[in-house]
Amino acid sequence: MNIQAFDILGIDPTTDGRVIRAAFVRLARIYHPDRFVGMPDDVRAEAERRMKDATLAYQSLRAEKASGAPEPALPPISSKDLRERARLYKETIEAKKSQEKQNRARWRRWDELEQQARDRAALDAQIAAAIAQDVNGSGKGLAGVPVVDTPDTDEPSKPTTPKEESLLAKRLSNARRGETAPLARRSD
Repeated sequence: MNIQAFDILGIDPTTDGRVIRAAFVRLARIYHPDRFVGMPDDVRAEAERRMKDATLAYQSLRAEKASGAPEPALPPISSKDLRERARLYKETIEAKKSQEKQNRARWRRWDELEQQARDRAALDAQIAAAIAQDVNGSGKGLAGVPVVDTPDTDEPSKPTTPKEESLLAKRLSNARRGETAPLARRSD
């Protein structure tokens, strides 16, 4: 190996042609004579000398690599080794597919939970709007259904119809009495 050529290019000794070429291109961008057209003669001469040195170093390393010993060939692979590699590859692909399937199922479940949370939040917002509307005196509850006004007493309110009192009506009557404890949901 020509150590001086590597020193001129400013790289460590290597057989990688890409590294050698990149070093030469970097120096060519710096010292190319066209960059020094309007400069004094001594500056131009020094740039030309360095460019020639870089070109000679690059050409000598390229020639050395081209005439050098061929790279050693990979050892032959037996059919048994090939089958073993194929089996390992297949197992790896199957494990990856299984993992992706589990991830998709987990993401779908997460999306379902998020949708349920959004639905609950929307329902709570509707209930809160109905309560706010009733407190402001409009007399309409959720979705425009009239709300039955109950007297301000400590006794539990009695439903005005034979049907069981709705959850919204219970919440409204409790809010009027100043109770802040949440009500349990009806089980239908």
